[in-house]
Amino acid sequence: RPSGRDDATQEQVSTAGTRDPQGREPAAPKAPQIDTAWRSVQASRSPNRPGLRDLLRHATHRVPLSGTGQGEADRTVVHALARFRGHPCIVFGHDRSTQHEENTMGPAALREARRSMALAQELHLPLVLVIDTVGAALSKEAEERGLAPEIARCIADLVTLNTPTISVLLGQGTGGGALALLPADRVLAATNAWLAPLPPEGASAIVYRDTDHAPELAAAQRISAADLHTDGIVDRIVEEHPDAAAEPHEFAHRMVTAIATELTALADRTPETLRRSRAARYRRLGLPATQSHPG
Repeated sequence: RPSGRDDATQEQVSTAGTRDPQGREPAAPKAPQIDTAWRSVQASRSPNRPGLRDLLRHATHRVPLSGTGQGEADRTVVHALARFRGHPCIVFGHDRSTQHEENTMGPAALREARRSMALAQELHLPLVLVIDTVGAALSKEAEERGLAPEIARCIADLVTLNTPTISVLLGQGTGGGALALLPADRVLAATNAWLAPLPPEGASAIVYRDTDHAPELAAAQRISAADLHTDGIVDRIVEEHPDAAAEPHEFAHRMVTAIATELTALADRTPETLRRSRAARYRRLGLPATQSHPG
């Protein structure tokens, strides 16, 4: 004889698609959840994925800049004066082509970011920040040279700028080095971009003491562009068809067009309006929807 559980299962199957006693239509069966987060992580790590330099190729004018102004320079970042669709701006971001396990961004990269912020303010130009990093250096030297304080200073400088700011989540967004460039007036993201305080493998190692659960942790942390958009962190997703690595030129063109559109929308806002709106936005982030006025 089948067990009681088997009987219940058989009854559920036999009555599927029929009305309940009150005459209501049965709920549609739940579709299996697809782990888009982990697929995005894998896509973002493709060596053929377009990066910041591909976006700059779509600028009508560009003047490369370098260094902190105090003798420091970090090869993992790029900054420049550029013009996107007629909009002059300061561009700063991570260079995916120079980052690898033995060459990750250090404190000097963040000091260069702050130099770009100061330059944008001085020249009254919008600032475009591009996030695409495997993470900041994990070393004693990086900490001794002020990595953590530089992350904090970047965030403080960015939220108080008098000029329009746009943050572009282009690929990997790992750790404090990514978060330091995030709090802008508008945040754009590629379909397969993601953002997390540490990579899914790192989260898996902490929770499970292995990396086998990385896909599970990627979904649980809600790191994908779609989840970030739902949670109010990302304002707009720029599509990949189906992957930016398969159409680098077309994707870069779409992203630059999206950046130019946002620059147009922000152009007429006063410094006071920019600062006030920016502060209100990031104070509300993570609060319940009903709590619209933070204390």
